[in-house]
Amino acid sequence: MIKRVDRITLNSLGLASFVFLISSCSTLNQLPESQLNDDHYHFRQPGGGRLKKVYVDIEEDSVTIIHGEENAASIKPIRSDADEIFLKPSFDIDVMIVPFKFRPTSLGFPRQLTAEFNGNIFFGYRVDRFRIHRTKTPTGVLKQTRHRAMTAGVFGGLGAASITPWTTNQRTTDEYSGFILSRGVALMFGVNNLTVGIGIGWDALTDRDKDIWIYQNKAWYGLTLSLNIN
Repeated sequence: MIKRVDRITLNSLGLASFVFLISSCSTLNQLPESQLNDDHYHFRQPGGGRLKKVYVDIEEDSVTIIHGEENAASIKPIRSDADEIFLKPSFDIDVMIVPFKFRPTSLGFPRQLTAEFNGNIFFGYRVDRFRIHRTKTPTGVLKQTRHRAMTAGVFGGLGAASITPWTTNQRTTDEYSGFILSRGVALMFGVNNLTVGIGIGWDALTDRDKDIWIYQNKAWYGLTLSLNIN
């Protein structure tokens, strides 16, 4: 029972630390990829045709849109009362955790939802979407910038897994937390600073019981949380 409590405590602390880190970043400072900054983007307006490559210059509350070609003049939106959409593709490097893993039935052992400690590095391709939305009010025009993102890629990392007589098909009497290496693929969606998604992965136990662990290199499905580091 003590071993089980220790594992739960470790997992809870790991998840709580990650959530606290994300919350702190959200409270203290917006991460760069969740803000519309001076940079090159692909631009369009609803009903405005194909995407245009532009450079965006941000000055306080004003946004100047400049043609992507060098020394090109600034351009005006097709409609001053319509939303403006900016897309920013990039490569993505994240710190990622999987707070919950769903493991299908294996060798007659029931389906499992686990929450063991893990940490991963995610590499992917990301598209950030910024939408400047204007709403007319009695006092003028209210401007809001909305951010969404989507990223897909691969990840790898390490973690812990419960090794027991039940997860080894009764081939060991020991109960301990085994060291595992993980790899997989994930699709995630971002809103402001938080990026959440789903992943499919495979774990490999690294110690003496790797040949009898019923989940060795078998697929699991999990919820992913990540924080951008590039």
